[in-house]
Amino acid sequence: MNKRFMAAFICTIVLMLEAAGAGILGMNLNGSCYAAVIHVPDNYKTIQGAVEKALPKDTIIVKEGVYRENIVLTKPLTIKSGKGPDFTSIQAGNSDEPVFKVSNVKEAAIIGFKITGSSASGIHLINSQYNDISSNKISGNEIGIFLLSSNNNTLTNNQADSNEQIGIYLELSNNNTLKENSASQNNDKGIFLSSSNSNSLIKNSIYLNAWNGITLWSSHNNMLQDNYVFRNTYGIVISDSEGSSLTDNSTWSNINIIMPVLLIYTGIILYIIEKRIFALLYTE
Repeated sequence: MNKRFMAAFICTIVLMLEAAGAGILGMNLNGSCYAAVIHVPDNYKTIQGAVEKALPKDTIIVKEGVYRENIVLTKPLTIKSGKGPDFTSIQAGNSDEPVFKVSNVKEAAIIGFKITGSSASGIHLINSQYNDISSNKISGNEIGIFLLSSNNNTLTNNQADSNEQIGIYLELSNNNTLKENSASQNNDKGIFLSSSNSNSLIKNSIYLNAWNGITLWSSHNNMLQDNYVFRNTYGIVISDSEGSSLTDNSTWSNINIIMPVLLIYTGIILYIIEKRIFALLYTE
């Protein structure tokens, strides 16, 4: 029995042993098994049910609809919506728990969901590395995205807006990349780094947060580049943090501070114009 035939035989046995709805399992050109594609709710009614049955490196595709559940992820899976966050919403089944809890996982992905309803966090990574969190709309949670002791993750094109406390919060988390995210209209801070070093914040939009736009707290050697930080009470706040690089960030203070200045200049200009007009009218 040659190796290719043995691989095909093993894949066939695995396929037979898998639950009927577990997705599509096949072989690549080298004759080895490749990852399954699992569909929710076609194959499993819940996302968590699919997660529990999936094998590492499988992909779970979630159809449009509203799902009320909490997902606990402890293996490297890709979980993505079929049509994006405007069509696929996950609301916390238990509001005391994160909607997505990713624990001790490498190389997982969460892509394209609306995530809401948790008094903890929308997405919570704990001791997890090299994960991809992208294109999600995360609102109505205590914290939008929370990384704890999690390194080398990538957060791209997420909207962590209108949460009760913080849009994106990193604690004891290093070497992460936050690129082209929105962290706006949160009731406390936009992006908050606490004891988190060597992270890259690039082209994020942070506006209309109740307090700070970006906060570095005991966080060193971070890189902030081309971020847009508008109309927060404070723009970029750095405390007990050293060695960070700030390049080409656009900041604008709260509009309540800017408006009096504009009114003063407008009044001066109007006064000069009126003075010139009266001088012309009454010149003999």
